[in-house]
Amino acid sequence: MLGFSRRHRTTAPTHHTHHTTTTTTRRRGGLFHRRNPERRAAGLKGALANPNTTHDGRKRAKHELHAMGRSAHVPLSVKVKRALGIRSTPRRQRVHRHAY
Repeated sequence: MLGFSRRHRTTAPTHHTHHTTTTTTRRRGGLFHRRNPERRAAGLKGALANPNTTHDGRKRAKHELHAMGRSAHVPLSVKVKRALGIRSTPRRQRVHRHAY
């Protein structure tokens, strides 16, 4: 299929209680499915500011940002706003724009 990853799941037949599962994905290619490093960095920064992100998730996001040569600093004010659920733009004033 176009644009979707293919996953294969194999389970090793053993008498043990645990199973070995491997997942392989095909890389997306083409003109419209290229990764944008700016958007990726923004997502990692969002994970750092999100109060629901696990400790391991924060650690991985910081590592990825440092590997990209970016700062992993999130201001305290952003962390407090996120923890309290305060948005920068109230919902009533938000304008929804759809790109078609």
